[in-house]
Amino acid sequence: MADIVNPLVVRWSNEHARRFADVWATFYNAAKVAGIVWDSQGLTALCPNTADLIADGSAVDGRGPLTGASLRSLKTLLDNFVADAEANTNAKRNAILAVAVNPRG
Repeated sequence: MADIVNPLVVRWSNEHARRFADVWATFYNAAKVAGIVWDSQGLTALCPNTADLIADGSAVDGRGPLTGASLRSLKTLLDNFVADAEANTNAKRNAILAVAVNPRG
């Protein structure tokens, strides 16, 4: 087979495909670590699924407030993302990592 040399394809590969794969892999790695830390520290038991605010200083520094429910919801989303990436023997994760150049974690 001949190499694909079309400059538009090469440019898209370098400027979009590889960058996206790096960002996705970085997000995957961060999601994986966040889930491990949450689980290892027993935060499900410590963080109630309520509208009670997290006293993280956001009330005085301009960040939006977080609640126990919002943290629990985020944890569920991260778990779902990681599970989807790792389904079918890591099929999606491996496909992305094959394209990634600099997946930070």
